[in-house]
Amino acid sequence: MSQQLCAAGYVVASRDIVSEDFDGEFVVLDLGSGKYYSMDAAASALWRAITAGVSIQSLVDAADGAAPASTRSKAQAIRDYAEQLVAYGCLAHSDVPGSTPLDPATAAVLKASAGPPRVEMFSYLADLIKADPIHDVEETAGWPVRKPIAAE
Repeated sequence: MSQQLCAAGYVVASRDIVSEDFDGEFVVLDLGSGKYYSMDAAASALWRAITAGVSIQSLVDAADGAAPASTRSKAQAIRDYAEQLVAYGCLAHSDVPGSTPLDPATAAVLKASAGPPRVEMFSYLADLIKADPIHDVEETAGWPVRKPIAAE
């Protein structure tokens, strides 16, 4: 990965990307595609930091010196994580690097993580998540019959 890419920042890719903590499970949801992403503690800490405006370089510096997550360094795992979320369409590259200071709690989570940040993608509920039960039902048939999609 180039230093130029590392120096760049990341932003949430669209307004359709939302995140929430559900009873200890952190989830990022793409309302446009209906896919959702479950994240472990390290991944959710990184998501919160990146979307709050912390630079990747600050996150890499915080992980620097910690025991390697596996055969690759924690710093590379952080860079790979951000690029994975770009590939999923959750994050987008920004020309402006983040400038928010990294909080000590996030740094501690990154240093304590035993492995690389884990993200699991799920799409089996996509049709349900994308459904608009107020506007997508056929008025004469009622729930749960969906309106036919108009041909373009």
